[in-house]
Amino acid sequence: MLTAQSVGAGDGDWRIIDLWSDEGSPWEARLVWSGGGGAQRTARLNVPNCTRVCVHATMLQVFGSNLSTATGIQGRAAIADGQCDTENQWTVRGDSSQEIGGGNVDVKPPPWAKFVRLELSDNTLLPTSFIELLDVNDTARGRYAGNGQPAPGAPVGDAATVRLVLPAGTYAYRLVFLLHL
Repeated sequence: MLTAQSVGAGDGDWRIIDLWSDEGSPWEARLVWSGGGGAQRTARLNVPNCTRVCVHATMLQVFGSNLSTATGIQGRAAIADGQCDTENQWTVRGDSSQEIGGGNVDVKPPPWAKFVRLELSDNTLLPTSFIELLDVNDTARGRYAGNGQPAPGAPVGDAATVRLVLPAGTYAYRLVFLLHL
């Protein structure tokens, strides 16, 4: 979708990236950047209508994919020099019909995840739904009932896996990761 290169001594610059679609349709952005001769970094995030990201970069690429059923949406990106604090989100969606009688769904937290929140299309099932935070050895280090999640969500910390413990039933769910970029 977009590639930008910093001009100068190769040390990088702060870049503000505005992302949107003219149609106001949701899409997913994948940002790839490197800065100051360092390693390449990647972040995936949702663009519900529009969002802003700030990274220190010498090279920046933005890729997009459609999250709606509409065709022909156009993801847009604009880059400006500058620095600002930003928070964004990335969502994992699912349907309990994929699970037989409830069950577990394991999700690897995306880079830059700070908090995670579970949402269900049937809120009456939240008391019997859980988020478990597992370390790299698959040891549960935290467990939150769906109706007992702290605001703005459970702190991800060093969790290697976020496990959803879902009840039986037919409903849609989404796991929302709040990113700090």
